[in-house]
Amino acid sequence: MSYGKERRVAKRISYICEVQCEGSGISRLATRINDLSVTGAFIDSITCYSQGTILTLRFHIKDVLIETTAEVRYSMQRMGMGLHFLDLQPDHLAALESLIEGKPMPVAPTSETPNDSNPKLEGSNMPDVLLGNFAVVSMFDVIQIIENNRLVGTLAVESPGGKGEIHFNEGQIVAAKASSRTGTEALKSFLGVTEGSFEFKRTTKQYPDNIGATSNMQLMMDLLREKDEETAALK
Repeated sequence: MSYGKERRVAKRISYICEVQCEGSGISRLATRINDLSVTGAFIDSITCYSQGTILTLRFHIKDVLIETTAEVRYSMQRMGMGLHFLDLQPDHLAALESLIEGKPMPVAPTSETPNDSNPKLEGSNMPDVLLGNFAVVSMFDVIQIIENNRLVGTLAVESPGGKGEIHFNEGQIVAAKASSRTGTEALKSFLGVTEGSFEFKRTTKQYPDNIGATSNMQLMMDLLREKDEETAALK
């Protein structure tokens, strides 16, 4: 029963990414990881396999392809499965530790490599808590996750249309910027994003409220309506 102890002590983060699962007698299952630690993951899946089933997983941590076997430890019908990693390679474990615990990726030492990693290590107390791709999850879903957890921090967005940031206080949108645009005009540029990536970083400071909205969803719906009206006026 050591797995229960591992699940309690292993640090977990919300990390949304695509994952492929395969097993003996099991057709390939393409779904997404929703919760990740160095010992295992929870994957979203309407199809669930019995406890003890061994699956082969393939997913990416940024540019690193993780391929490992995992054992199904528990299932939640029509929701997903909790998996325990069985044979992570050292470089794959290092990639997970870098993402989840803020540890630097190991590099070959050279005499020219400056010792400038300490500032990053000091910031490991405030690691990234949510990363993913808009091909897997929508902007509305990301905002809802942040709101439900009442997080304070910055959501950095990178898409073919450009880069920008949305600031949150206790899960509420309070400011945004994208290129030369700020506030609600910047938010409008994020509404239709379907490609690119996002990275949420928790902070300890509160941001100035430059938007004054009381509901994230109402704010986004109002901006969608405004955007539609602006588009219609140009036709």
